[in-house]
Amino acid sequence: MPSKLLAQLAEPGAKPSGEALAALSGLHTKALHDFQVIWGRITVARRCEILLALQPLLEANATLDFSAVATAALADPDGDVRTAAVPLLFDDADPKPVILLLDLLQTDPHAPCRAQAAHELLGYAALGATEDLPKHLMARIQAGVLHAHRADADATVKRTTLEALGYCILPEVNDVLLAASKTSDAKMLASTLLAMGHTCDGARWSKLAERGLDHAVDLVRTAAVHACGELQVQSAVPQILQLAMDGEPDTVSQAVWALGEIGGTDARAALYQLQALAEEDAELSEEIEEAIATLDLLSGDLDFDLFGGADDDDAEDTPRRAAI
Repeated sequence: MPSKLLAQLAEPGAKPSGEALAALSGLHTKALHDFQVIWGRITVARRCEILLALQPLLEANATLDFSAVATAALADPDGDVRTAAVPLLFDDADPKPVILLLDLLQTDPHAPCRAQAAHELLGYAALGATEDLPKHLMARIQAGVLHAHRADADATVKRTTLEALGYCILPEVNDVLLAASKTSDAKMLASTLLAMGHTCDGARWSKLAERGLDHAVDLVRTAAVHACGELQVQSAVPQILQLAMDGEPDTVSQAVWALGEIGGTDARAALYQLQALAEEDAELSEEIEEAIATLDLLSGDLDFDLFGGADDDDAEDTPRRAAI
């Protein structure tokens, strides 16, 4: 990494440039050593600023790799710095960070850092539920999040690990979710509903998820909408449509997504009704179009010719259309 870019990162008060931040990707031994020397000289606030600035870069460009920087930052004595480093570890193509995240979840003294580790493990648990993660790592995640949910006193850790448990095939999960569904804490109830959705066990959880649509707190209603989408609760379509028409923006987006996941004639009609009402809202219109496409795909009604397909008889005569 060029010394001028390192110096720029160390300069207090100056916003780090995109070039300097991107240069932190894929650091090897010598460059990492130089970075650590600079890192030890700058303030805690500056360290956090740099780490937080890396996150949107990583989200925009999956080829970047800040794992070396993140791993080095996890040795920082400041809990906020460690917390800011954790999201830079997640990689849906590489499960290596799982063990490190589990260690943070169990041992880090800073509760926000443990909560952030739990959040990243939630992503890995979702991968494990679709068998996109080695079984031995999924087993480690299951044991780790269950232990943390039971033992950690921090409310955010408890909620996030509960959401992760929804992806876990463990005999204890159903009892844990049923007990949590009786809470009077709105945030915990929302996490419980999300976890119910993650199980994809509609026979067990559909009624409780649908009941959450009537809750007085918007956060809970939004979580219930998401759960009904994952559980494909057909009977919830009228209420979800009403929430899409009257709810807060987050609830509206979740409602549109859920209708696409639920599918069926009623959900399709609801999406078309919303589409007619959202003509002047470009963002919402796009979300509705995506939901209709999902519904078409799940129902088998998608016109594959839109994706460049052609009938065998016409394959040589008809030019392929560009994928959309």
